Amino acid sequence: MQENEHNNPYVRRPGSVSGDGADERRLEAGMPNSMAKAASTVGIIAVASIFTMLLYPAIVLGATAVILALLSRDREGRMHDKAKSAITTGVVAIVADAAVIIFAMTLLFSNGSFKQQINDSFKQTYGQTFDDMWEDAMDGQLDLDYTLGNL
Repeated sequence: MQENEHNNPYVRRPGSVSGDGADERRLEAGMPNSMAKAASTVGIIAVASIFTMLLYPAIVLGATAVILALLSRDREGRMHDKAKSAITTGVVAIVADAAVIIFAMTLLFSNGSFKQQINDSFKQTYGQTFDDMWEDAMDGQLDLDYTLGNL
C-alpha cells in the first residue's frame, strides 16, 4: 500500500508541485476562499431575515450573497460549492421576499375584510382612513399633522 501511495499522483505531499503549477490550482479550486465563505454566510442571513418580516434586508443581503459568490470564482471561472449554495440562498431570499412584498401589497390594495380593518385602524389612530391618506399622498397634499387622541 505504501508503494502505491508514493507513485500516486492524487496524494499531496509537502513541497510537491508540478512544473506548471496545475496541481496547486486544482487544490486551490477545491478549497473555498474567504469570499465564498462570506457569500455563504450572507446568503444564510438573507434567508433568515425573511422570517423577521423586515422587507428589504433580505433583498439587499441576497443580492450581496450573489455578487460575492460570483466574485469568488477562481482564474478558470470555477466556483466552490459554498459559492454555489450562496447563489441559491441569495436567489431564494430575493424571490421569497419579493413574494412577501407582492402579497402584502395585494392585501393592502384589495377590497376585503383586511382592507376594512386597515381603514378602521387608521381612522382610530390618525383620524382618517388609509384610502383617504393614500389619495392625499398621490395628489401631493398629504398632511402629516394629526392628533393622536387620548395619549
